[in-house]
Amino acid sequence: MNKLFLYGQKLAVITLVLVFAVSCSDDDNSDISLELQPINSVTVDGYDISLESERNLETGYNTLYWKVQKDGKSVDIESFTVNPMMDMMTMEHSTPVEQPVLNPVDNDYFYNMAVFIMPSGEMGTWSIAFDIVTKTEETISGNISIEVGSSWRLTSVRDENDNVYFITWMTPEDPVMGNNELSYLVHTRETMLNFPAVSDVELIIYPYMDMGGGHGHSTDFNEPVAKGNGMYEGSINYSMSGVWTTSVKIVAENDTLPEAMFEYSVKAK
Repeated sequence: MNKLFLYGQKLAVITLVLVFAVSCSDDDNSDISLELQPINSVTVDGYDISLESERNLETGYNTLYWKVQKDGKSVDIESFTVNPMMDMMTMEHSTPVEQPVLNPVDNDYFYNMAVFIMPSGEMGTWSIAFDIVTKTEETISGNISIEVGSSWRLTSVRDENDNVYFITWMTPEDPVMGNNELSYLVHTRETMLNFPAVSDVELIIYPYMDMGGGHGHSTDFNEPVAKGNGMYEGSINYSMSGVWTTSVKIVAENDTLPEAMFEYSVKAK
């Protein structure tokens, strides 16, 4: 993903290798396509701005795909910035987000990541403000409404000074028996508009399967280590399918924060 975000590098390698492989066997890579679903679209001054994603948006990590067209044709973009906002009636706040860059697989799309920290609902509604400058120096500004569902992939903890840390389960997206890459994102909140990545803490995890009757067991794993830009990577080898929990403790400046917990299902291969 180039400079989009460091924790997208693995996906970038996969997509770029895919492009290279296809171009080597066939100079036309037009057969490559993204499998996306529509989220919402708006029209501003004759420009159609469409937002798509690989799945319904939910709390935790999401990749957003943007298409800008006029008269059915893609528009050449000079710059593209977005700002997700949740309106809670009495206040507003943003969320961890990276800015869109051109997609290397399909140049009709820009894409970026967003970690939504709350679902839509009675508490508030989400929208994404966008500012786009075309190669012809025209400015396109507006808002697009979105729905964000709940997921098990996001939790948060607070330290004794009430600083909040958001922990996002990145991978495995669908845990299966056997060895899985394990990765988390960690962000904090400096202001209601600024949610920087945190790369200088220690994560202590413990996976556990409750077998009932006071019995249970863990499994082989490697603790996640910091890789930069809020990403922590390790591995986990699930010995059984079923319901698992993984506790996560953040150690920041020699202060161990309260335990956070993820509960999820592991599938048999």
